[in-house]
This record gives sequence, structure tokens and C-alpha cells, in this order.
Amino acid sequence: MGSGIAAACVLQGLSVRLVDFSSDALAKSKLKIQDQLHRLDVSQSEIDQLLSCHSDITSLKDVDLVVEAVPEVFDLKQKLYNTIGAVVNDDAIIATNTSSFPIDQLSKHIAGRERFIGIHFMNPVLKMDLVEIIPSIYTSASTINNAKDFVRKLKKIAIISADQPGFVVNRLLIPMINDAFKALESKVASPEDIDVAMEKGAGFPMGPLKLADFIGLDTCLSILETLNSAWPNEKYFPSNLLRLYVKEGKLGRKTQQGVYSY
Repeated sequence: MGSGIAAACVLQGLSVRLVDFSSDALAKSKLKIQDQLHRLDVSQSEIDQLLSCHSDITSLKDVDLVVEAVPEVFDLKQKLYNTIGAVVNDDAIIATNTSSFPIDQLSKHIAGRERFIGIHFMNPVLKMDLVEIIPSIYTSASTINNAKDFVRKLKKIAIISADQPGFVVNRLLIPMINDAFKALESKVASPEDIDVAMEKGAGFPMGPLKLADFIGLDTCLSILETLNSAWPNEKYFPSNLLRLYVKEGKLGRKTQQGVYSY
């Protein structure tokens, strides 16, 4: 997601500093961004002018906006915000791309909670027009307006969601994906036929099991656990089959194996 967000920013002429503590991950991200942008006829000179890669978080000290896109692990995110908050200027916006965690809880240890906000991009970022903006009860009006302006600069469509687990898209989408796993587990049909049924029978551009592989099965499971914690309900209780895939390390496209092989 971080690579996709960075690519979307560069595409619209915004200067980006991509930060990852892993030099290997950073190198892979840079190559991925370059490949994506070259396909959109962005020259290498333009990319070099707008994109810089860093493994030191102090490189963020004078930026206007930070968008965190680390894995969906609550403690990991909070620990990172403490580090970011100690580096950036007092007026810098700190945003999270979380898929489901409450924004007010994530901002708990940030100095200046009024500058913290959820800016949730859809995957793949370059192709999906929607961005969810999620203010907490502490987020200032100016932070909300600046987040909207940022999304407009990316030529995307912003919606405002209440600060509730899953926000809008994942609160509706992930339970459907969970139902697809339950259908697969009960042998209603093959993975291919379940996906074709929703693509050709319901007009979905991608079937729910393919989509789960694309999102990441671990991310789907994390969102379901967040939803089920907030509203204990059979609808949100993760499928045993989904749990098994994650336990076995079959996380989807990013591991080359999920419901399907890649």
C-alpha cells in the first residue's frame, strides 16, 4: 500500500519521501513504483525529481503530511506514531492508512491529536478512485479540510466515514469475503465457481476469493477480528478456513499462495 500511495502522489506531481526501515523492502518498493509509473508514461527523470527513498525516519522532519501504511498490527502502529511525532513539525498532519482500527484509539499517544486522521486508500491505489477520510473526535476541521485537499490533488474521490471499525468499505466488503470462505469450506462450489458466480451473477469486477488474495488473507483476518471485537456476531466471526490459510502462511498474492497459486 505504501508503494501505491507513493506512486499516486508522484503521478500527480507531489514530492514524496518513502521511508522503510528495511533496505530490501525499500529497494523492492522503489522498483515497483518505477515500473507502475513507467507504464503510465512518467519519465525516469520525473520520478527521480519527485521520489526519494530513506531508511532513516528523521528524513520526515519537515514534511507536511505523513501517511503510515505498515501492517495491521495495533501496537506496531502506535509505536511508530510515537517515533514520527518526535520527528515531524508540530503542524504536520499524521495520517494512517489503517483498514479498520479506530482512529481515536490509534491517536492516544500522539501529541496534538487534532492533527491525526485516517486516510484509507483502496487497493490497488493507482486504479481505485475512492479514499475514505476518517476523523476522530479530536481531529480538527483544518486537518479534515487539508486531508480532503490532498485527496483532490490525487484526483481521487473522498468520502467521510465515522470513526467505527471497518469504516464504510470494509464493514460491508470483508463480511462478504468471509462468507465466500465459509461457502468454500462447506463445499458449496470450487473457488473458481464462487468467484465466477459473483463476477457474472452480481457484476463484481473481481470475485471475493480473488479479492481476498489481492488484499492479503492476513489483512482480511485482522479486519474481521476487529469487527468481531466491536460487534460480536456470527457475521464477523472469521471462517475457520481463512484462519487456516493465514496460520499456514498462505496470505495471497504477496506470498505467491493463497486461495490460488501465483
